[in-house]
Amino acid sequence: MYRTLTILLLVILPGIILADDEDPLAMGKAAYEKGDFAGAIKSFKEAIKDDKKNPQGYMWLGATYLKADSLDEAIGVLVQARELDPQNPKVYELLGDVYIAQRVPAAGIDQYRKVLEFDKGNPSVWLKIGETSRKARQYNEAAEAYINVLLIDSTNIVAHRELAIIYMRAKQYLKALPLYRDLVKIQPDSLKYKISYVKILYETGYKAELIPFAEEVVQKDPSQSDTYDYLTEAYEVTGQLALVDSIYQKMNPDSLTARDYIRWGKAKRFLKMDDGAIEKYERSYRMDSTLMDIYYDLGTLYMRKKHYTEAVAMFDKRIAVDTTAGYRFASNLNAAMSLIYIKEYKKAKEYIQKSLEYRPDNVKAWQTLAQCNGLLNNTAEQSAAYQKVIEYSLAADTVNGDKGKYKKELEEAYRMEAFRLLGEKRYAESISYINKALLYDPKNCTLLLLMGQAWHNNTKEPETKRWEEAKKYYCKVIQICPKSEEAKKAVVGLKLMGEDCP
Repeated sequence: MYRTLTILLLVILPGIILADDEDPLAMGKAAYEKGDFAGAIKSFKEAIKDDKKNPQGYMWLGATYLKADSLDEAIGVLVQARELDPQNPKVYELLGDVYIAQRVPAAGIDQYRKVLEFDKGNPSVWLKIGETSRKARQYNEAAEAYINVLLIDSTNIVAHRELAIIYMRAKQYLKALPLYRDLVKIQPDSLKYKISYVKILYETGYKAELIPFAEEVVQKDPSQSDTYDYLTEAYEVTGQLALVDSIYQKMNPDSLTARDYIRWGKAKRFLKMDDGAIEKYERSYRMDSTLMDIYYDLGTLYMRKKHYTEAVAMFDKRIAVDTTAGYRFASNLNAAMSLIYIKEYKKAKEYIQKSLEYRPDNVKAWQTLAQCNGLLNNTAEQSAAYQKVIEYSLAADTVNGDKGKYKKELEEAYRMEAFRLLGEKRYAESISYINKALLYDPKNCTLLLLMGQAWHNNTKEPETKRWEEAKKYYCKVIQICPKSEEAKKAVVGLKLMGEDCP
C-alpha cells in the first residue's frame, strides 16, 4: 500500500514541476488557436503578471478580448501594448479592429493608417480601410483603398469586385469598364457580373460588344428586362433589326410595356414593315398616350401610308410636348408636307414658316415653301423662296463642306426661276438660270427645251446666233428624248424657224 502511493507520487510530482515551468504566453497562444478564449485570457494575464514590460502578452490578451467580444478590456491592454512597443504595426491593426467592432469607423481607420506608416504594402489593412470606408459611405476613400490593394496584388478579387461596384453605383462607367471586363474573365460563370458588364457596355457606347454577353444573360435568365432593352437597342444600332423583331415575337405580348412596343415598332419601321410598325405604335399609344416617342414615328409612318390627316394629328402632338428645336422643325415641316398632299395649302404654309423659325437656313424647308407658294399662285413669294434655296445650297457647297449635297434642290430652283423669267419674257436672264440648272442635270429634256425656247425668243441677240443656239438645243431634245412631249414641242420650234436637225 505505501509502496504504491510512493510510486504514484513519483509519477505525479515531476508533472507538477513541469507545469510550473510552462511558458504562460505559449499556453495562451495554444488555447487561442483552439478557440478556448477563457483559457487564453487566463494564461495571458499570468504572462503579463510575470512580465509587466512584455508587449506580446498585452497584445495577445487584447486580441483574445477582441475575439471574446470584451471590447473595452481589449482597448485597455492594447493601449498598454502600444506604449511598450510603439513600432509594432500589429498592435495598431488590432486597435483598429476593436474600434471598428465598437462602430467607431473614423478611429478604426486612423489606427489602420498608422499600420501603413510601417507597412505600406499590407493589402489586408488596405482592404479593411476599403470595407470600413464603404460601409461609412465614404466612397472616394474606399476606392482609394481598393486601388492600393490592386497596385499590390492585381489579382485580388475582393478589391476588383468592391471597386467595380463603387464605380458602377457612382455611374462612373468608364472606370468600372476594365474592372468588370476582368471580373467576367476571372469568374465566367457569374451571371451577376455579366448583367452589370452589359449595362456598362451599353452606357459607354460599346453596343456591338455587349451583344454576346446580353444574349447569354437573357438565355439564362429571361426575366432580365433591362438586358433585353440593351440587347434590342444594340441589334437596332448594328442593323440587326430582324433579331429585334424575332426577340419580341418570342415574348408574351401581354408582358410587354408601352416602351417595348415602341422599340418593336421601330424595328418593323426600319425593316419597311410599315403595317406591322403602325400596329405596334398604335398599341403602345393605347397603353400610354403620353409617350412622345410615339408621335413623330407614327406620324412618319402615316405619311408613308398616305394617311395624311392622321399624320398631321401626330405631328401636332409632338409639337405640343417637345420643346427641342430639331423635333419642332421636323414635325412642323412634315405636317406641312402632309397638308400639301391634302391640298390645304394655306395651312401648310403656316407650318412651313413655323419650321423656318427653328432652322432658318434649311434648304428643304425653303424648297417646300417655294412649292407651296407656287400652288397658291404667289409667284413673287415663290421666287423669293427659291432664291433662299439657291443661297443656302451654295453656302453648303462652299462653307459647310457639303459640296454637291443639294444638287436636286439647286436644279429645281434654277429651273423654276428660269420658267418664271421666260414667262416674264426676260429671256437673257432665263438663259443664265437654265445654264446653271444644266450643270446639275445636263440631259434634262425639259431644261434643254426651255433653253431652245429662250434663245428662239431672245430678240436682243442677233438672229443668226438666236437661230443657231435655238436649233442646237431643239435638236438635243429630239436626240435625247425622241418620243417625249418635249421632243414634239422642239419639232414645232424648228418648223417655226424653218429649220431641221442634221
